[in-house]
Amino acid sequence: MTETYAFQKESTKRTARARLTGINASFKDLGEVCRAVRYKPTDEAIEFLERASVMEQAIPMRRHGKGRGHVRQLGGQQGGWPVKSVKIVLGVVKSAFANANKLGVGSTKIVHIIANKEHTFPRMSPKGRRIVHNFETAFVEVVLQEWQPKEAEKKGEKAEKKSAAKQSQAKSTGVKAAEQPAKKTEAKAATTAATQ
Repeated sequence: MTETYAFQKESTKRTARARLTGINASFKDLGEVCRAVRYKPTDEAIEFLERASVMEQAIPMRRHGKGRGHVRQLGGQQGGWPVKSVKIVLGVVKSAFANANKLGVGSTKIVHIIANKEHTFPRMSPKGRRIVHNFETAFVEVVLQEWQPKEAEKKGEKAEKKSAAKQSQAKSTGVKAAEQPAKKTEAKAATTAATQ
């Protein structure tokens, strides 16, 4: 069975992807974790999620934060530490990163990451007054795209400019060096003519 991704490929850059379905976790927490790492370089995202998985980094709750407290680490914004969801998203991102390495893609960036509700299975409470306790599953999908950091691009441009400048200097110094012997010979001829 082939999985369909919400990501629509627009550019010619190479991509790697991963998807996990049937997750027994809150799709709201998964969505907030995905929002926190979207459009980040993959290395930074993995480092961020690893810190969040040991509760060193809080996750901002921008959409599904009703009743949540404010976190000093986030500058007073609503947030929390959804460790279960963080570990699930971290596993999917690492899987996509491994796929990128297998395909030979260089440095990558998360261009698409989403989580949402997948299935709802009707359930009832096991005893006492019967009330509905539906079992909901979720899914997470990640797409990484080939990406070159701006610093690396700038370094490459600077290196090209330096090499071009060196080549132009070498050409100009070669011309000057060729001109200097001719001038010396003219000066010697003038001095010998003056002495005679």
